[in-house]
Amino acid sequence: MLERLRINNFVLIPTLDLDLYDGMSVITGETGSGKSIVLGALALILGAKADKEEIRAGEDKAEIEAVFRTGRKSLLSYLDDKGIDTDDGIVIIRRQIKSNGRNLYTVNGVSITLSEGQEIGRRLVDITSQNSSLSLMKKEQQRLLLDGTDEITRALSSFSSSYQRLLALKKEKRDLEEKMRRIEEDRSYVEYSLNELEKADLKVGEDDEIKERLQIASSSEYLVENLSDVKEHLDGALKSFSSALTSLAKAKSRDDGLEEYYNRLESCSIESEDVLESLSERLSSYSFDPYKLEELNSRLALLQRIRKKYGGSIGEAIRRRDELKAMLTSSDEETLRLDNLEKDIREIEKECIQGADRLHSLRMKRAERLGRDITATLRKLSMESAEFKISVEKGPLGEFGYDEISFLIAPNRGEKMSAIENSASGGELSRIMLAIKSNFLDSDDVETLIFDEIDTGISGHAASNVASLMKALSESHQIIAITHLAQIARWADHHILVSKNIEKGRTVSHLRYIDEDEKVREIARLLSGDDSDISIRHAESLIKV
Repeated sequence: MLERLRINNFVLIPTLDLDLYDGMSVITGETGSGKSIVLGALALILGAKADKEEIRAGEDKAEIEAVFRTGRKSLLSYLDDKGIDTDDGIVIIRRQIKSNGRNLYTVNGVSITLSEGQEIGRRLVDITSQNSSLSLMKKEQQRLLLDGTDEITRALSSFSSSYQRLLALKKEKRDLEEKMRRIEEDRSYVEYSLNELEKADLKVGEDDEIKERLQIASSSEYLVENLSDVKEHLDGALKSFSSALTSLAKAKSRDDGLEEYYNRLESCSIESEDVLESLSERLSSYSFDPYKLEELNSRLALLQRIRKKYGGSIGEAIRRRDELKAMLTSSDEETLRLDNLEKDIREIEKECIQGADRLHSLRMKRAERLGRDITATLRKLSMESAEFKISVEKGPLGEFGYDEISFLIAPNRGEKMSAIENSASGGELSRIMLAIKSNFLDSDDVETLIFDEIDTGISGHAASNVASLMKALSESHQIIAITHLAQIARWADHHILVSKNIEKGRTVSHLRYIDEDEKVREIARLLSGDDSDISIRHAESLIKV
């Protein structure tokens, strides 16, 4: 429950430190006194978007803090998952709005995001207002209310898991079919390109090798001339080496110390002879056949075209060749994969239908019971002839099953059942909302219920019945009701009065608890607009009823 609310520099409230209690608390005050400001501050705590215009004029920041005490396991578990420690179930939510646009949002000192704040707030407080009554008209909100039991939640979770797998498989199938379609559309081009690349018989570095050979061919005359001179000189040198070796052999026969020189000279002769032989072979290679040159140039032109067309290098062209080959050879594999996917999809569709059937059965059972209970509650709220029904009709399979859920009502006897957004007036919608809230509490994990002037459009006996139901709810929940009806205010265990004053030339809203005498005067004002003796006697009589 909400135990304390602190507000600083928020709209017309410079400072507020308000303790709150269990049971039923009502907040009353003149129109425009600031009741909605309190609700706005609570909405910020519960994850509403902040607006720097809500900072009190002349201040650079507004601060709101709410202290809750809870024993709800789902909330405590959620906080623990987020790394937020709770001591004795105390949850302190603080929101700071700065004029420079920088805001602070924390739970027990840990910074949280807006979406996290909304999730925490949803588990702490339920606000029922004219706006939330309008949200009741949305099909998604109706489904959420109907699905609010642990059993349906578990069934929905199981179904959702299967349905997400189904969506994933269908996407995989679509992607595969699109891939196969593109391959088939491009098959002629792929086959032509692959044939061209395979026929080219590509080898990495071949183009550089041909360029080198052509470079040599262009210098062949110069090379032949110089290498011929080298060959001629080496021929003469080898003859000199031969003569020198003959003479040195004679000399070493008389001086063993010349053996080393003989061996060295002999090595030089052998190496020179080897060089001459290699150069002679090289020299013969410079005799290029014109047809061979033309062949090399044609090959180089082909490789350059292939390189330009398929990625900028021979290596990239080879990679593209292998890729195209894989595209064509994978056709049979893709067809088999597609067959397997279709089989998996049929199996998971059966699983989804079974899950949707389970959801439908649970929803039908709950809808039937709630229809009876809400109808009974509406009759207690002076809608004696009303009939309420939750329609659960089968439709196409979707992320929440195949059920199409609609809240229907016939406000008066003999009228046809139709959607509440088409049949209910403002006052009726408020009572329908209250009836629904009271009957959905079996699945509600929220301890604090706030009713913001949902009594709009009702009076007399209907207002008294609404008040009685709120009072009954306060036995199991903390109820905070912002109201302008005396019939509701009379039931308050705790009565908070909002007033607006001019202080030092500025408008200020104040909230304070009032005692029994003040409560009588406030109820008298709610009844007749003044606190005359007649109004006070009327108020005293109402309180004693």
